[in-house]
Amino acid sequence: MKQTFVHDISHQLQSAVFSSGLTTKLICLFCIIGYCLSFSPQCVRVLAVIPGRVMPPNFWIWTFFTHSFIELHLWHTIIDIIVVFLYSKMIEPLWGTKELLKFYFIVTIPNALVVTFAYIMFYGFTFHEEYLFERPIYGLASFLGAYSVVIKQIMPDTILATTPLLKLKQDHVPLIIVMTSIVLWLLRAVPIHFVIMLSFGILISWTYLRFFQPHHNGTKGDMSTTFSFASFFPPLIAPVISVFANTIFELFVKIKLCQPYVKKSNVMSTSSLTITIPGADAADADRRRQKALKALNDRMKIKDSTTEAWPELDDAQQSPLLPATTHQVDNSSVKIDMNNLMDISSSRKDDLNQQATTS
Repeated sequence: MKQTFVHDISHQLQSAVFSSGLTTKLICLFCIIGYCLSFSPQCVRVLAVIPGRVMPPNFWIWTFFTHSFIELHLWHTIIDIIVVFLYSKMIEPLWGTKELLKFYFIVTIPNALVVTFAYIMFYGFTFHEEYLFERPIYGLASFLGAYSVVIKQIMPDTILATTPLLKLKQDHVPLIIVMTSIVLWLLRAVPIHFVIMLSFGILISWTYLRFFQPHHNGTKGDMSTTFSFASFFPPLIAPVISVFANTIFELFVKIKLCQPYVKKSNVMSTSSLTITIPGADAADADRRRQKALKALNDRMKIKDSTTEAWPELDDAQQSPLLPATTHQVDNSSVKIDMNNLMDISSSRKDDLNQQATTS
């Protein structure tokens, strides 16, 4: 079982590497280069975001672009590369290279600003200068969190694993990785900025995909119910989250940060009523296409396993459970004479007629 799992992962990763686009390969290449440069403290100081250096009079603004490529640990780098390659294999063909690159900077740059502001607030509460100069902000955690949101949008309600207690769906992945990052931070396996970047990477990516991402049909965002903010949470607390999210959305509409939610209805025909949700057509079509491809791959795997499990029993490969002797039937030894059958049937009819007349 373990060998099969490792073989499947390695096969998928190999196919993802060769089929990935230019943006994906550049991100992974820069991650490898950033990890190699991380052995130099001076390079980390120049390329990672340091809150005290981005403020006046230094203005190290370029670090907002370079911080995501720096990783100090090898296992962080390996996870980044694997996730980027596997997820980009599904995302880049749907979006294109330019949209994926734009999405990368939309997620990583504002995230670095958020963590920088958080560190400044920590300094204001504690007056520890380490938050300004000794704690660099780095890593691709925000982009990994954003990827979990994109996969949820493309393949909602996809079951990843089944347990006796519950079913693990793709909708649960963003919340699970946030809770896991908090546990790792409590165990001091990751720094605090990792938790902040992962959480806000999910929030920023959902905001962009929900309200602002342009589609080919001229609409923006994805207003489908399967992509609401409450759908990220368990059903028990989803109604409470929905009320809170709707309140924030109405506030953003009033200050004109978001467009109001509008449904377009077509009532030209009295026999049907068509309601169009902005941004949902393209997103739903992509989700249906991904589900169809996944179902087709699963069926092909089942077919291949069935073919391998039931080989043909010929003379060269005979099952050891069967006896060694074989009985062959000569096709020419079984003959049916139609003339004799006709004579027998006609004689039986004559006998029946004679019995009828005598009676």
